[in-house]
Amino acid sequence: MTQIFVLAEHRHGQLRDATWEAITAGRELAGKLGGEPTCLLLGHNVDSMADALAKECPKVLAVNDPWLEHFNSEVFVRALVPILKGRKPFILVMCNSNSILDLAAYLSVDVDAALATDCFGFEVANGKLMALRQMYSYKVNALVSFKDTENIVVTLRGGAFSFAPSGEPAGTVETIPCPLGDEPIRKRFLNFVEAEKGDVDIASADIIVSVGRGIGDAEDLEMFQSLADAMGGVLACSRPIVDKGLLPKYQQVGTSGVEVKPKVYLALGISGAFQHLGGIKGNPLIVAVNKDPRAPIFRAAQYGIVGNLMDVVPALEEKIKELKG
Repeated sequence: MTQIFVLAEHRHGQLRDATWEAITAGRELAGKLGGEPTCLLLGHNVDSMADALAKECPKVLAVNDPWLEHFNSEVFVRALVPILKGRKPFILVMCNSNSILDLAAYLSVDVDAALATDCFGFEVANGKLMALRQMYSYKVNALVSFKDTENIVVTLRGGAFSFAPSGEPAGTVETIPCPLGDEPIRKRFLNFVEAEKGDVDIASADIIVSVGRGIGDAEDLEMFQSLADAMGGVLACSRPIVDKGLLPKYQQVGTSGVEVKPKVYLALGISGAFQHLGGIKGNPLIVAVNKDPRAPIFRAAQYGIVGNLMDVVPALEEKIKELKG
């Protein structure tokens, strides 16, 4: 039977949210193919993380070594290869972070595995796994098959799999020796550089009011910020607003900005280019307001208003305040 592994990703001793999404994907694959997912945890002083993972995964294989405290693609591959080669056939599920993308291609070659990146779903036909992913800058959904191989590596799009506690009894934790060997390590971790952060964290917001090219000038931002405050959300934007210097880069949604996973996304004066929509993950309720009835944003939105922002936004804020009492 094909074994299903989920690689846990962590930073500064804390499991990243995408790890739980990967566990959800591992459960889905186990339901389609049979068996149970096993979580692979590579790190240093991993006991607390291993116990947390065991609450949601039937089995955790933990490797504890100082070399694994910080991510290093060379070290992680050298640790993973002997673990995986001794447990063929397998499917390995990982996040789609920048770090993992550095690891995935490297690892797939060393374990002779087929690779599909940025997947957002799976299907099984005649016992064979196929993955759903997007192509041509998010314009086409493709169902891709894998070459005839016993091993598969996949990375997952952020927000594609919603995590919910399993409610099952806790699994087991098995600590295995670190199989790095004596070969010299060429890459070294130097330090972690935090990305620019500001007063607004759009990545974790449940409600986002996002403004685009059609909003006007800087003096109009106060009106849109007031609407975001009334909704209990945060103000974000598309790239043209950053290019004009109206809002900082850390408030930009898109493939060249910040990926967000809100519950509600209000798009004001945003045309809906694929670079912008590519930064909206999960399945939020999208409401669009634009004076152009042919704007692409209306194809992505569940609700749309064709109208002038200067008329719609004050009326919307007034109604929200009225409903809140």
